[in-house]
Amino acid sequence: MARVSIAVPTYNGVQTISESLNCLRGQSFEDFEVIICDNASTDGTSEICAEFARKDRRFRHVRSNINVPVMENFKKALHLGEAAYFMWRADDDLTDENHLEATVNALDRDGDARLAVTPVHRINTSTGREADYPLPVSEGSDRLSRAKAILLGCHPSWFYGLWRRDAVIEDIAVLRDYPYAWAADHLTTMRAMINGQVAFAPEATFTQRIMREASYHLQPAERLAARRKYVEIARRIIAETNYTAREKIVLKKALEQHANKRVAPWFRMYKRALRQRITAMFSPA
Repeated sequence: MARVSIAVPTYNGVQTISESLNCLRGQSFEDFEVIICDNASTDGTSEICAEFARKDRRFRHVRSNINVPVMENFKKALHLGEAAYFMWRADDDLTDENHLEATVNALDRDGDARLAVTPVHRINTSTGREADYPLPVSEGSDRLSRAKAILLGCHPSWFYGLWRRDAVIEDIAVLRDYPYAWAADHLTTMRAMINGQVAFAPEATFTQRIMREASYHLQPAERLAARRKYVEIARRIIAETNYTAREKIVLKKALEQHANKRVAPWFRMYKRALRQRITAMFSPA
C-alpha cells in the first residue's frame, strides 16, 4: 500500500488538469497513489485523466456518470484511497517538486500533528495579481501561543495540505452541521488549528491558482448566518479541548478575530445586510 493517497476532484478542468497531474507525477517523494475523482466532465478532462492512469499505475481515474455538488465530490474522493496520509489537490493548483516529501517528513517528525502545511503562493490569473503567505510565527512555544498564531495566520489552502487520514475523516465531519461552501475549508482545519496540531514544512511552497469565478459567494445576510454557525461549531470544538478555562477565553477571543478575517467581518457585514433590507422594504413591488 502507498504511504500517501492524493485525491484530485475535478470537473471540466481541461485547461489545467494535465499540468496539475504532471506536477504530482514529478514529485521527489514517489510512494503515493493519485485518485482522480472525475465529476462527469464533458470537456476532454476525462480523456486526459484516463491517459495518465494508463501510463502510470500510481494514477487511478474514477469517473462519475452524474455531476454532484462540489463538496460531495470532495468527500467521495476522501474515501477512495486507503493510505495513512491523505491529500486533496485541486485540478488547477501546483507545488514545488519537494512538496510531498516536505509534508510527509513534517508529519513523520510530529506525531501529534493532524495536518502538515507549507507557505502559499497565490496567483489570480484574471487580474495577474500574486501574493505570498508565509507560515505564522508564534510568540511562544506553548500550545496556546501556537494555536493563536495559527488561527490568526492561517490560509484557506491549508485544506490542501497533507493530513493524517483518521484526522481528516473526523475533521471534515463538522461540515454536516455547516450548510455552506463558504469558509468550509477553514472549518475543516479548525480542530487542528485550535489544538496547535498543524506541522509546518517551510522548505516547500503550495501554489494556489485562481482560474475560475467562485460560485459559492454569499449575500451579506447569508454571510452573517454562515459566520454564526461557523463560530458556534468552532466554540464547540474549543469546549471539547483540555485547555483551562482561562485559555479557552483567550482562544474564543482569537476565534472572533479569525472569523472576522476569514468568514465575515461582523459589523461591516451587518451594515450591508441592514442596508439591503431597508432598500428592499422601500423598493416598488
